[in-house]
Amino acid sequence: MPRRSLLALALALAACYGACSRSSGRTARYPRRSPGCELSVHHGLPEVPVWDDIGIAQVDCYLDESEIACLGRLRTEACRMGGDILYNVPAKAARPIERGMIYRAQVAHTRPSNKKEEPVPDAGAGPVVPIPSAWTIPPPPPAVDAGGQ
Repeated sequence: MPRRSLLALALALAACYGACSRSSGRTARYPRRSPGCELSVHHGLPEVPVWDDIGIAQVDCYLDESEIACLGRLRTEACRMGGDILYNVPAKAARPIERGMIYRAQVAHTRPSNKKEEPVPDAGAGPVVPIPSAWTIPPPPPAVDAGGQ
């Protein structure tokens, strides 16, 4: 009996891992691009005004590969995801195991700016009138006597 429950648990974990780790890595807005596509690579944030985040690209490499080859695989993954920006690229690879390294960075795509669109003013838009300060509020009117005077 314990073997069956252990097998069922292993299958359930494998199914959960497959479902959770399966990421399309792209959207319909930004289709897959060919390997070697033009990318803007940044170690920090991109220098574009607006962008859409697509996801995180990660490549695992053996130490036998050069860092340049591993970064090339990271660029290929970013193109596959449909990005044209690769940012937060680490200066050095992570070394989770003795014989391997990992590069992980964020993939984005520049958002086209619509310069033709003008902001729509509010219906009640007009000149800005400052609110008077508490020092300029007039004193309340004198109280009227209820006796009829």
